[in-house]
Amino acid sequence: MIRCSKCVLPESTPGILFDEEGVCNYCRSYRKLTYKGEGELLRILDSHRRPKSKYDCIVTLSGGRDSSYALLRLVKDYGMKVLAVNYENPFTDPQAKKNVENAVKKLKVDLVRFELKNRIHERIFRNGVTAWLRRPSPALVPMMCVACKNLWLEILKIARRYDVSLVISGGNRFEQVSFKRVLLNILADEGAEKALIKEIFGILKQTSGNLAYFKPRFLPCLVKGYLFGHPYALGSRFLRHGVTGIDLFFYLEWKEREVVSRIRSELDWDCPGESDSTWRFDCKIGHMKDFMYMKTLGMTERDDFYSKMVREGQMSREEALQRLKVENRLHLEHINQLLSEVGIEYATVSKLGAFSS
Repeated sequence: MIRCSKCVLPESTPGILFDEEGVCNYCRSYRKLTYKGEGELLRILDSHRRPKSKYDCIVTLSGGRDSSYALLRLVKDYGMKVLAVNYENPFTDPQAKKNVENAVKKLKVDLVRFELKNRIHERIFRNGVTAWLRRPSPALVPMMCVACKNLWLEILKIARRYDVSLVISGGNRFEQVSFKRVLLNILADEGAEKALIKEIFGILKQTSGNLAYFKPRFLPCLVKGYLFGHPYALGSRFLRHGVTGIDLFFYLEWKEREVVSRIRSELDWDCPGESDSTWRFDCKIGHMKDFMYMKTLGMTERDDFYSKMVREGQMSREEALQRLKVENRLHLEHINQLLSEVGIEYATVSKLGAFSS
C-alpha cells in the first residue's frame, strides 16, 4: 500500500492525491491548529463561577481518556465546582465504567447518569448495521453512532435542571476525521457550524439510495440526532437558552502523553488489557466501525488521527506507522460479541470479507 511520504494516509483515502514528492494533498492544504489559549479559558470559567450555587459547570464524562482529563483539569487545576454527567451507553466497555467511578471518587464530584429509553440505542444500531450491509458505504459508517447524537439535548435538560450555564467536553480537533468530511463533499478544514449543516445534506444524499435507514419508528431519534448532535448544531443553538458549551482542547493544546500520564497517575484510569490503543475503546461500536472502514477503504479513523499528529509534530511518521500496524488490527471476537448483543449473526457480516484478528 502506498502512503503519503510526509504523513501516513494511504492511497485509498477518499479524495487523496500525491505530488511528485509523494506528499498528499491533505498535507499540502493542512493548516496547523491554533488555540484560544488558557487566558480565554480562564475568562470563561471565571464568568461562570457561582459562589452561592452548588455547581459552576457540567463536564461530560464517558470514561475515555479526554473526558477524564477534562474533568481532572477543571476540578484540580481550575477549582471549578463540577457536576459530572455520564450517558449510560449500553455498549460502554466495562473498563470505561470503572474509569468513571474512579474519577468521580478520586475528585469527589457528583455524578448524574442518564440513558435513552426503550432500548432505542440498541435498536438504532442494529438497524444501522443491517441497512449498511445491504449497501456498504464508508460515508455512512457514522450512522452507527446516530443514537449518541441525541446526547446534547439530554445534557441541555440536565443543565437547566441543575441551573448550570456552562457545559465542558473533552472533544478535540484531532478527532475531526478529514476523510469523513470529504466523503460528504465537505472541505476538510470547514468550520464546525457550516460543516454540521452540510453534513445533514450529505447524509440525506447518501442515504437516499438506501431507505432502510429511515424506518418510521427510528425517525424521531434520527431527526433529534442531527438537530442536537453537537453544541453547534441548529437545534442546540436554538434551545440552549444561555447554556454555553465549550471543548477544552479548543483552548488548551492536546498532548497525548500528558493526558494519559496524568489520568493514569491521578485517577487510576486504565484501558482494557486486550486494547491496542487508549483512544476510543470506551464504546464497543468502535470495533464495528473499524471493520466497516477496513472493508470499504482499507484504513480506519486512526490513519487520519495519527497523520494529524505527525503534521503537528507530536509523533514521528515511523511511530505512526508502527502504531497503525498494531492498532488497526481487527478484533473479530469483540465484533462477534457486539453483534450477538443486538441479535445479528456474525456470519452475516463476515461474508463481506475475510479478516484475520
